[in-house]
Amino acid sequence: MLSNKAIKEEIKRNSISVDNALNNVLENSIKVTLGDTVKVYDAPYLNTTEKTPTKEIPIPEDGLILKPNELYIARTEEYTKTYGFVPMLAGREELATLGMEIHITAGFGDNGFEGTWTLEIVCANPTIVFPGMDIGEIYYFPLIGDPEIEYRGKYFRQIEPTASRLSQEYKKKVMVKKEAC
Repeated sequence: MLSNKAIKEEIKRNSISVDNALNNVLENSIKVTLGDTVKVYDAPYLNTTEKTPTKEIPIPEDGLILKPNELYIARTEEYTKTYGFVPMLAGREELATLGMEIHITAGFGDNGFEGTWTLEIVCANPTIVFPGMDIGEIYYFPLIGDPEIEYRGKYFRQIEPTASRLSQEYKKKVMVKKEAC
């Protein structure tokens, strides 16, 4: 894992880029904040093979109360780029002790990822969140292997809170099967 000094060196080399990073480098991570909107799924059930509609909810300056047993899709305010390292997003311990998780899974990023980080927020208790509040930290691990293999997948350069794009994988499988016939 990179230390404070190593992260600052990589920022200067442009292999790590996070908006306002130099002001937010901690002991061995970079602090990230919550964007100004969340999305919730707007359907009676979720289907992994089809795109599910979402509803966007702005987070007012005086806060938004997140309810238990609800999934909120949010994003980091910061746009990030990582080359030559494996980034890992972790929630703040202080939020965890309130019963808030900022990602259910997929805490690791990819070499070459550019974009805001999607947050899958769930709360054990009703919890008020605010735009721009400290929400997590990004840690960086050395990449072992081929640094030329860079992420260019379906979440590359995302900006808004991004709902699941899993249905795109199913559409590709159906297209391949049809072409084979």
